[in-house]
Amino acid sequence: LQPIQPAPAVSQPSVVIATSTPATMSAPVPVPITCADTPTVSQLVSKPQTGVVDEDGINLEEIREFAKNFKIRRLSLGLTQTQVGQALTATEGPAYSQSAICRFEKLDITPKSAQKLKPVLEKWLNEAELRNQEGQQNLMEFVGGEPSKKRKRRTSFTPQAIEALNAYFEKNALPTGQEITEIAKELNYDREVVRVWFCNRRQTLKNTSKLNVFQIP
Repeated sequence: LQPIQPAPAVSQPSVVIATSTPATMSAPVPVPITCADTPTVSQLVSKPQTGVVDEDGINLEEIREFAKNFKIRRLSLGLTQTQVGQALTATEGPAYSQSAICRFEKLDITPKSAQKLKPVLEKWLNEAELRNQEGQQNLMEFVGGEPSKKRKRRTSFTPQAIEALNAYFEKNALPTGQEITEIAKELNYDREVVRVWFCNRRQTLKNTSKLNVFQIP
């Protein structure tokens, strides 16, 4: 009998596991353009470049000059950035808000945005100046601000009324609402005017008393 020989080992095909490398896995991802990626007009015009005033066909020097003049003309009309922004937002939309006006005047804005804002601002400012020539009231109506309220005329008491009020004050420095109404009817003055007179008279007396205390040796 011959000894049993072990069966020859069958070589198994080697299995190669493919590992993906970062180069094959990573795909180009589009990077969104943000304000940080797009230079502003201020950054572009401040670059030490000679003869370069255009960016994508936009005249940066013209934008800068208009922004400077816009601010000067706005201030000469007595208008704030907020007023201009509110007026333009009402007619043109939120893209023309106060913050947009502020950024435009500081040139903290991209050339394309500045190019879009410029004709709208120029047209609006020309109209505002025309309205201002017709009067401050017309300008305020155009801007959308409320007309300034007329100040109430200051009431002047006659000597007789002052004497009567002082007499009432000597009797009672702090009259009730009903008593003030009766005094106003008797003297033929507006009730609010009489009430304010008593308030002012009490304050004057209080201040005088404090002054006398400090003057005592």
